[in-house]
Amino acid sequence: MRLILVRHPKPLCEPGLCYGRLDLECVADALDTAALRLAGLAEGCRIVTSPARRARDLAERLGAAAVEPLLQELDFGDWEGRRWLDLGRETVEAWQRALPGAGPPGGETLSAMGARCAAWLASLEPDGPPVLAVTHAGPIRVIRALIGGEPLLAYFKFGIPFAEPLVVELPPDAARFR
Repeated sequence: MRLILVRHPKPLCEPGLCYGRLDLECVADALDTAALRLAGLAEGCRIVTSPARRARDLAERLGAAAVEPLLQELDFGDWEGRRWLDLGRETVEAWQRALPGAGPPGGETLSAMGARCAAWLASLEPDGPPVLAVTHAGPIRVIRALIGGEPLLAYFKFGIPFAEPLVVELPPDAARFR
């Protein structure tokens, strides 16, 4: 089955903000451009979306979208809404070195997000229609790793552009994600 993963359009917030679960809207022009560019790709797809407004707004412009909580971004806990620079380089680097088993204070671990994404993959029908999922950079990286049977951190060195589709094939043995 074809799976199209799309990161939400650019959110309306200051640069350098930690905004995992913050419910931000998109930059209006970025949302309009993304909807126009992705409309043809969405035809014939089942559309699912993270509950975050920045994802939902795009998904709803592409068609009837089912909200899927498993596709939420990582919960950054006490870091939500703070600037990355204000957290301190040592603090952020210590957390990164401890991944995937560590989470920000009061937040979620990457391993927990991996389990969420695996549960979502397991729920998909390999023989079903293509799925277009509007989600976030974190889940896209993790889903790519899970499908490829790679460590959760395998794709974190790669950027995930806003509103760009990534087409992957769901393996026929999707039940392995259970």
